[in-house]
Amino acid sequence: TKITKKEDYLKLFPEDSRNENERIRYTALKESQDIRKFEIDLYWRRTGFFWAFITIVYTAFFSVLCKYIDCPCNEELCKYSFLVPVISSLSGLGFFFSVAWHMVNKGSKFWQKNWEKHVSLLETTEIGPLYDVYLNPKGSFWERICPTKAFDFSVTKINMWASTIMMIASLAGTIGINVWLIKERHQDLCFVIIPSIVILVFSICLILFSDGNKDI
Repeated sequence: TKITKKEDYLKLFPEDSRNENERIRYTALKESQDIRKFEIDLYWRRTGFFWAFITIVYTAFFSVLCKYIDCPCNEELCKYSFLVPVISSLSGLGFFFSVAWHMVNKGSKFWQKNWEKHVSLLETTEIGPLYDVYLNPKGSFWERICPTKAFDFSVTKINMWASTIMMIASLAGTIGINVWLIKERHQDLCFVIIPSIVILVFSICLILFSDGNKDI
């Protein structure tokens, strides 16, 4: 339900005369608080999940790459040529999981903010503006750079920037390793880039067709 006014939103949870702990608005507030905590917990679980996947992929990538680099002569290169698409695929998978991690971060942030907004709207008449009051939200520049001072950095924004940098670095790495395989190791163009192109197409589809709030 699309609501643009606070008054219209509160009409969905009318005040009633039932027991204090059974009132609709009070119950909705408690549910919103619980779901908000659940979303925050899921946010960091998902981050750990993707860090594990990305670490595993790049560990396998560098292991295979080192094996391939240790074969300098042409005879050995022919023997281990089957590693070329593996190297390209693992590099592409690193990019794919980086994109997925960034998108999951954005989705998790959306739902966290969604339930924070529910709490903010419901709490006013129940417990007061508890979630809307901040302790010194705008610190000084000294507080920002001082290692012993607290500052209101957005932890989720930092995480999203980290995933953005990882996504850019993994894309650059995928392009770089493919160019190296073609130019320095003289591998067949199609043999090298097809695995990366397939994974790139999946990444684009993931970005374009992963909306979770579309009308059915």
